[in-house]
Amino acid sequence: MEVIELQFGHRKVCLYRLVQGAAPLVYSIDYHENGRLLLEACKQLECEGFNLVTISGLHWNQELSPWPVETVVSRDDNFAGQASQWLPVLTDEVVPEVERRLDAPVAWRCLAGYSLAGLFALWTAHQTGQFSRILSASGSMWYPDWLEYVQEHYPTMALKGVYLSVGEQESTSRNAVLHTVGERTRAVAELMAERGIPTKFELNPGNHFKNPPLRIVKGIKWLLENT
Repeated sequence: MEVIELQFGHRKVCLYRLVQGAAPLVYSIDYHENGRLLLEACKQLECEGFNLVTISGLHWNQELSPWPVETVVSRDDNFAGQASQWLPVLTDEVVPEVERRLDAPVAWRCLAGYSLAGLFALWTAHQTGQFSRILSASGSMWYPDWLEYVQEHYPTMALKGVYLSVGEQESTSRNAVLHTVGERTRAVAELMAERGIPTKFELNPGNHFKNPPLRIVKGIKWLLENT
């Protein structure tokens, strides 16, 4: 395995070159760089061959939120709606710079994300066809007006697979907005399936913070094997 580290402003990007040739390439956005934890979980679940890119160090609530909203979780939320500013950095700078370091074109790209990054990943599928697989693990499907957005907007024709998951205890939040995450995640999954996109919804044990790497890798495994 070869690991190549790159920097794009305040964002850290790590390419884990695991296999040679035309393999799937998973871009995973998370709060902290967690490539080795993901790969440990991949060994545990015996995932098929792919290459991995981790992206961390983002201004989380600002750069991953699709539009501004008022305080939802705490006074420090700062959901600034800057996803449309971060997306071209990802597609026009990060992706080309990463993939020129591979020895062959990718078989397909997946954009994966946990929590708010999972929401961003699915939003991205409505903006660009660069990522044909989307993985949202414990994604923030509670985000105000998100379900309505998905109902009114179609993803690009390039989308060939969607994996969505949520923790079974996430819907027990006392926060009225966060409380909706389970039903809204399931509703989004059903809508994707109705539109003919291979889709998997999975309910995981635990709350929002239980074993994020394993939850992401469960989605990677399903996308590798079923799309």
